[in-house]
Amino acid sequence: MSENTCTNRNVTVVKETKSQLSRKHFLGAIASVAATVGLSGIAESASAATKKYKVCSTKDVKVKSANIFQVAAAGGLLVLITQPKAGVFRAFNPSCTHAGATLGGINGTNLVCNVHGATFNTSTGAPTGGPARSALGKYTLSQTGTTLYISI
Repeated sequence: MSENTCTNRNVTVVKETKSQLSRKHFLGAIASVAATVGLSGIAESASAATKKYKVCSTKDVKVKSANIFQVAAAGGLLVLITQPKAGVFRAFNPSCTHAGATLGGINGTNLVCNVHGATFNTSTGAPTGGPARSALGKYTLSQTGTTLYISI
């Protein structure tokens, strides 16, 4: 687990998303199978691919809002963290899927790209209007105490 510093840029956001099989769990399963079959090199690679990075404190994201954080230890990766209701946190890639611009705000229950007007559902990241046709990318998010981590 890596402890990192991060910076944020204010935005505002969101709602819940449904749980899915996470990349971390999938790669962990591959690592276990590979280790059992004797392919330790593949097992090590799969385990290394699920590294956790500290993003922020739970106090940095108010209920029904969002912030964009830059995770220096993950190569400067930008992560949009939302808190749709008290104690529920979600993580998205903050880049508009239409043209790659960083999302810039919220209008009602939609995240908004200020470049071409694309909007995304704050609960699921699904496009709700404008030229974007693909959902925002999601990150696996975990919480330890008051610290939020993403796994990539």
